[in-house]
Amino acid sequence: METQKISPDTWLKLGMYVATGLGVAYGVKKVLDYWKPEKKRENTEKKQIETELEASEKQQKATYPTSQYSSWADAIAGAIYGAGTDELTIVNIFRQLKNNTDYLKLVKAWGNPKRRVFPDFFVFYDTGYLMTLPQALREDLSTFWINKINSILKSKKIKYRV
Repeated sequence: METQKISPDTWLKLGMYVATGLGVAYGVKKVLDYWKPEKKRENTEKKQIETELEASEKQQKATYPTSQYSSWADAIAGAIYGAGTDELTIVNIFRQLKNNTDYLKLVKAWGNPKRRVFPDFFVFYDTGYLMTLPQALREDLSTFWINKINSILKSKKIKYRV
């Protein structure tokens, strides 16, 4: 029994067709994603955060420089990525917030208004999810720690809750 060899040109054509198909599928997905209500809601949330931040800054000045909020957002992300969660790091960051402006600056530093968050144990197998800071905390922390953060916010008369 004789096997028939496939010429390299045939493999090349097949590869081109597959690559073209994947490229078209990716393009269609991007176009459809752009029109999703989620994108509109994200833009609305971003504008809302910026509007509330502007109004809040007129009443209360930020306690720290903008770079501090970015550092805290990165520290929170580091605390929730991977196996386990460093709850104390997160709680200590929220203890340092002093007013609504501080909270809003932290939320803005987290993302616009979302950041890509990776689920535990799947860092290398998943592209992650886009989440706001409160969503990411609710996803990763237990009810005990959420209540702890909310009680800290309440004690400082910050009107926002996780």
